[in-house]
Amino acid sequence: MATIRTPQLLSMAAVCLLFTSCSDSQAPLSDPGKSQADQRLAGVWRLRNDDGSVTYYHVGRVGDKLPASVMRVAGVQHRWDGMTQFDELLLFPTAIGDQNYLNVCDGKDEQMKRIEQQGWTPETVTSYLLLRYRVTDDALTIQWIDGEAKKRAIEAGTIKGKVEKDQDGNARAMFTDTTENLAKFVAEAGDDLFSKNSLKLERVK
Repeated sequence: MATIRTPQLLSMAAVCLLFTSCSDSQAPLSDPGKSQADQRLAGVWRLRNDDGSVTYYHVGRVGDKLPASVMRVAGVQHRWDGMTQFDELLLFPTAIGDQNYLNVCDGKDEQMKRIEQQGWTPETVTSYLLLRYRVTDDALTIQWIDGEAKKRAIEAGTIKGKVEKDQDGNARAMFTDTTENLAKFVAEAGDDLFSKNSLKLERVK
């Protein structure tokens, strides 16, 4: 598995870990109410960038108003010219076979209030970023879904989804199938669905 070692790393982290506009699915890989929390994710993780900057991801419990499997992430980037606070995210894990995945969604205050008041439903959480991860010792390795692989699967009818063009004319694909079908598809697709690149974060002790 290759690891990105260029300035692109920071950009990829911002896009894929901080959930800007690359949603993968309308449904998660599992029901957060039935998923099991992964305590190994809790704590502070550091991502060192080739440009000298460092990004810290703070991962912890949300509280009793959300499913017990859900955790909150806040990212802070430290740069030579100052510090930037990123938006917060919500995530919960899904285990399929011997692989572990993250269902990531927006964690802003407005989103939190909707979920707390109305529950975690398809109406309150409408899109997810899907990541595959592995925790070994004090390292967290993350892979994201390859956009072209996702697009090919949808166009081939292997899984339900939609492919639309953004304002720049780039094709954006999103799965629209059920959680059950999505989990089955991801398990069967295996490595072919995910990018050969990865992000590797180190735990801050």
